[in-house]
Amino acid sequence: MGRLLKKRSNKMPIKTIPRSEFEQLLPHSPALENWMVNQVEWFSNSSGNLLGAIAKDRGVAGWTYVVLERDKLGDVYVPKVMNNFFSTEAARVDLLLWMVGSEKIARIDLLLSMVGIEKSACTNLGTTSSWLPPVPAEIPR
Repeated sequence: MGRLLKKRSNKMPIKTIPRSEFEQLLPHSPALENWMVNQVEWFSNSSGNLLGAIAKDRGVAGWTYVVLERDKLGDVYVPKVMNNFFSTEAARVDLLLWMVGSEKIARIDLLLSMVGIEKSACTNLGTTSSWLPPVPAEIPR
């Protein structure tokens, strides 16, 4: 287990990539191109299975982003779409925070699978109870 733990790094797991690299990592997607016509920034994790793009839409709050993820079979799906950002900077910050969070979850899933633990075995559903302790009639002074 000790070899699984690495020294913490300040390196950002998500990087900005050129459009040409984004297009190589993502199969031709006319639906994405029609929906996000004016793409201006592209992002990827180190393995290329988590991608993001920011686009300018019409309107005042016209910045949008989409996150695309490749599953274990290699199929691409869209886990996150956000729109109505007032600036590209706001869209970029939200996109990067989401992608970094997704990267951390993927690493936890990988670690669990390496030690043979099902993810569902780690969740604590807890219990709920409608019982409340009795409340005194008078508040002590």
